Amino acid sequence: MTERHLRWAGRGYIGLLWRLLFLMITLFLGCDQVQQLLTPLPEIGDEDVIKIGFLHTAPDRNNSRYGAELATLQLNEGGGVQGVPVQLIAHGIPTQRFVSEDINDTEYVTELALELIDKEKVSAIVGPNRSTYAVVVGGIAQNHGIPMMATSATNPSVTAAGNFVFMAAFTDDFQGRAMATFALQDLEAKTAAVLTHRGDVYSEGLSQTFIESFIAHGGEVVADEFYTAGDTDFTAQLTVIAEATPDVIFSTGFLPEVPLVVQQARGEIGITATFIGGDAWDNAALIEAAGTVIDGSFFSSGFSAEAEPSDLGEDAYQFVAAYTAMFGMLPDGGAALGYDALRLVVEAMRRVDNLTPVAIRDQLAATMNYSGATFISGYDENRHTSKGVVMKRIVDGEVQFYKLIEP
Repeated sequence: MTERHLRWAGRGYIGLLWRLLFLMITLFLGCDQVQQLLTPLPEIGDEDVIKIGFLHTAPDRNNSRYGAELATLQLNEGGGVQGVPVQLIAHGIPTQRFVSEDINDTEYVTELALELIDKEKVSAIVGPNRSTYAVVVGGIAQNHGIPMMATSATNPSVTAAGNFVFMAAFTDDFQGRAMATFALQDLEAKTAAVLTHRGDVYSEGLSQTFIESFIAHGGEVVADEFYTAGDTDFTAQLTVIAEATPDVIFSTGFLPEVPLVVQQARGEIGITATFIGGDAWDNAALIEAAGTVIDGSFFSSGFSAEAEPSDLGEDAYQFVAAYTAMFGMLPDGGAALGYDALRLVVEAMRRVDNLTPVAIRDQLAATMNYSGATFISGYDENRHTSKGVVMKRIVDGEVQFYKLIEP
């Protein structure tokens, strides 16, 4: 990121002004744009449309798909790819069903990815947003020679499958260090407890990076607890944490477990330590489910629409305005990365002479100074990019911009 593209200095108290502004924009633009979005593409042959697969966890990450739908609409209004329209083939990954119906998530995600490649004949895959699933899809995309751009997946192993796999988000190597520094310096924490979703690539990786960095810079991790998907009673873990009396609790999980954790910690156990979370917390449904007990918590993100408009780069400002006009709400980090990931792939397609997987891959690798909802200077040899971490806080149930931590 550069100062020209993103100069975060605002505070969340201006969120109300944003909403008033965007309400007026919606009255003038929203209806027409929503109608354009919902109007299906004309029935034309496969040779006359470029299909891009899109995977996201549903329904808690529909915002990621919304960002990609906005990007698709804008790109098609701008001529698609050499005059050929882009068609988004979106599939949701029903994470809550995996536990309640005892479905093997790896098999389910594998089938979705293969359907996009073998049946839909997509030219590229965008997503998924969760690292555990992105690792699976990355391996499949690499084996089939299909370019893939993960959205908000942040574990660095997402791209380990090979050179067809890219990330639009920052990596947890940086996010974990940034969170540790924030806890030590901004919150003046000397001790921390960590609560991790066992078996999840993102949660385990982010927790481990945080622990290593927190200890390396003088902090003490006094409790390191785990739970599994579908758990609803966290008494045992929270009792251990309460006895350790940490200054902060770093929770790297997801909806629905995180709200239950916070509610039980505050209401049943009486823990007063400050909760901090990773970018998986950047989810309106998670914050709403937790209720007022989550107030005072902090979490990281790759994007903030809550900053002052003057502190957003022009492209980011235009994204926020268009997204809010279309969907009636401010975009979060997931929406921004769904938008950017789709645009990154299509802009690479626009730069090729022949629309082949290798050519698209090579142009993705050659990306420089991309400016959209976020800014990407380029990719390193691991298909990772260097991006800042936005810190947000929750006050009276509202998300506020707090600060930007540069890489």
